[in-house]
Amino acid sequence: MRSTLNRWRVPLAMVAALSLAGTAGFLTSQVYGAGAKQTATTVTINVATGPAGLQGPPGPPGPAGTSSCPAGFSPGEVVINHPGGQTIIWTCIHD
Repeated sequence: MRSTLNRWRVPLAMVAALSLAGTAGFLTSQVYGAGAKQTATTVTINVATGPAGLQGPPGPPGPAGTSSCPAGFSPGEVVINHPGGQTIIWTCIHD
């Protein structure tokens, strides 16, 4: 019995290692492929001219963003047309 176990030890280790490597490769492809499935949209906002409002206080910087949007949202550009020019923001837009 002991010699049979020793005989299959190397092939079983190789099968286990290849299975783990294949699983890791599949999971990696799913992670990198998830971002490619989302399509970008563009939303344009036109701000009317009028008197300028009061300057608001500066806000604290937010946390670093992620490369994916939560469920129900898609990545895209928000283009804000205003009297001073145009501002473009890359963000998550509600579907």
